[in-house]
Amino acid sequence: MACPTFDFVSKVLFRYYSSWFCPFANRATIALEHHKSVISYEWEEALGWQQTPPDGEENFDSTERDDWWYHWKSPGLLKANPQGMIPTIVDESTGRSVTESLVCIEFLDELACSASSQAPSLMPSCPYERARARVAADRVNKQVCSAYYGTLVKESDEDRAAAFGSLKEGLRLFAAELKGDFWGGDSLSLVDLVLLPYAHRLYVLEHYRGPEFAVPVGGDDVWDRYNSWLERTGALDAVAVTIPDRDRYLHHVGKYAHAKARSKVGNAVRRGVAAHDYDHKVDG
Repeated sequence: MACPTFDFVSKVLFRYYSSWFCPFANRATIALEHHKSVISYEWEEALGWQQTPPDGEENFDSTERDDWWYHWKSPGLLKANPQGMIPTIVDESTGRSVTESLVCIEFLDELACSASSQAPSLMPSCPYERARARVAADRVNKQVCSAYYGTLVKESDEDRAAAFGSLKEGLRLFAAELKGDFWGGDSLSLVDLVLLPYAHRLYVLEHYRGPEFAVPVGGDDVWDRYNSWLERTGALDAVAVTIPDRDRYLHHVGKYAHAKARSKVGNAVRRGVAAHDYDHKVDG
């Protein structure tokens, strides 16, 4: 099947199905903002919440509660991606779509760099280094980002502590690998983008789970490097415009902290698997 060509005389325009609160989608939003000189997009808020009683088809004990919150998904999103997952990027001239946050990042980066040699690539030029970045991104996704949900959603103190321990170890390893201002050196990389939305939301854990779930702000060189990275990235335009308001996000994520949210990720964690191992059929 032939691939579509893009007219780079004017910016490439995509329909972007996303949501303000989703850290998975936030990764692709940062990539879009990072490459905004070449790529433009029209945002559609495609995911939200509605409060309804259990539908009787739960795969877990509903305990007769009537305060569950379920996702609603826009018709446009479901047409472009029947699984209803964000981010979803659509070329409306062809109807083709790109899904999955890490795939979206690489797709947008490849597109931008093919349009302009001056585009600030998120991927190393060396194939070996690109492979290393993909491995590191996958590790951060599993060890840190999934552990964020484990710490927030799991109900036992032991399980929360184990998840938070994994999260901290993942952060330390990420910080130890920093080559400069960012994971890849002097500019943002794929690995930075995988972690960024979660790193800038970790205040949630201390807020809902207590001071023992606070990420250290210093104390040794690794934590100093991590927190310097966090401050530095938060000041970047491509990041700052995408991070949600703290109070608004705390209100939103309280649904997870109080075991009311019925999303694929939340359901997966409750049934005992990692957030990244959700199953569309079982957890949908």
